[in-house]
Amino acid sequence: MRTTLLSSLLAVAIAGGCTTTGTGSAMFTAEASPPPLVYVDADVQVIEDYDEPVFYSSNMYWRFDNGVWYRSRYHTRDWVRVDVVPAQIRRIDRPQAYVRFRANGNARGNVRQEIKEDRREEKREIKEDRRDDRQDAREERREIKEERKDDRRDFKEEKREIKEERKDDRKDDRKDAKEERREVKEERKDDRKDAKEERREERKDAKDDRKDDKKKNK
Repeated sequence: MRTTLLSSLLAVAIAGGCTTTGTGSAMFTAEASPPPLVYVDADVQVIEDYDEPVFYSSNMYWRFDNGVWYRSRYHTRDWVRVDVVPAQIRRIDRPQAYVRFRANGNARGNVRQEIKEDRREEKREIKEDRRDDRQDAREERREIKEERKDDRRDFKEEKREIKEERKDDRKDDRKDAKEERREVKEERKDDRKDAKEERREERKDAKDDRKDDKKKNK
């Protein structure tokens, strides 16, 4: 009788996925029956009519909560936070939209419509950003062009000023040289005048000397 009871317990443990102890007692740890799943993508399913978005893919359950993904082999426990999720999970738009999701055409259509609208809005925003980027690039090129134009104008003005300064310097140099030549000419003229006056004085003195000598001889 005891052997029959033990055999029965062992058979129940094997069938139910339980673990047995050395004393012959059994502890059931089997997971509840799998939840109903609905395909939302080719390789992603979601638990139907569930109070939170729990997805199933790659033999794992994936739960989305407050912007964070969690992973587990069970849909009710042992959740582990995951920072990097597979591509098929990362592609899910608006995971919260799958709360209480039902496998009827209307609900699925509504979610798909929302996803489609979100993608359309995202594409529109990307298009707007690219247009703004192009506009900013054009504005930047225009500003660079204006700056270069201003630089060329400033360089031209600076070159003109340098040319004017050099012209004024040459003019002043010619004026100074002319004034210097005039002064030299005046000095030479004065020197000739002084020399002439000196010779005249010498001739007068010589004449007076001869007169004096002549008077003495008489």
